[in-house]
Amino acid sequence: MISNELYYYYSLFQLDQIINLISILTPIILLAWFYYSQKQFLSKNYFKELIGDYGGFTETVAEIPNKGIKSGMILHIKDINSQGYFKGEFRFGETIHSFDNGNPKVKRIRNGIITFYGKMNFKIHSSSRMRNPYKPKQNRKYNGKLFIVTRLDFSFDKTNIDDYLYGEYNIIHFREMETLVFEISKVYNEKHMNFPKTFKLYKSTGFSFEPLDSVKKVVFLEK
Repeated sequence: MISNELYYYYSLFQLDQIINLISILTPIILLAWFYYSQKQFLSKNYFKELIGDYGGFTETVAEIPNKGIKSGMILHIKDINSQGYFKGEFRFGETIHSFDNGNPKVKRIRNGIITFYGKMNFKIHSSSRMRNPYKPKQNRKYNGKLFIVTRLDFSFDKTNIDDYLYGEYNIIHFREMETLVFEISKVYNEKHMNFPKTFKLYKSTGFSFEPLDSVKKVVFLEK
């Protein structure tokens, strides 16, 4: 009889412990689920913002002793999935601007189209802070990678995407400024990686005198 009573109270104690544990874990689980769902929702909106056209002038890489060389990059992010993987292409060009008997002379020495894919990482920032988009220190920053490849329509059943790598860049995205900063991190094929080591590209907003428009006119000679 005593053993049954002890067992009874022991069972109540165990049940009470389980109930207490559930009461403790429930808000933690709900909080974790809320964080996960919020991150999924916010990251989806963030990744959509990245799609678009970017442009900017860059350092020259041409081995020609001429101060009139203008170099520039135009980048198109065409698609991005829910995990932050994106793909697209960019144009890198260099043009010599000089004078011949007082007349302006233009010679394009490079104009190439390069394929890439990449990955941006999302993290939740405080949304209550006032952020001036023209002050980099106040911008929300996100990190990522860009991989330059020969092609994306490869025979995936026979080869690996890594076999087509030229090189890779680290990316810092200043969200409010809509600016991407690139810094080279690895070179897999030096023969085909004749690009600037660092450069900044600004997202097109449709203005007449934005970096993308200027690069098109000065470097790629487009009207």
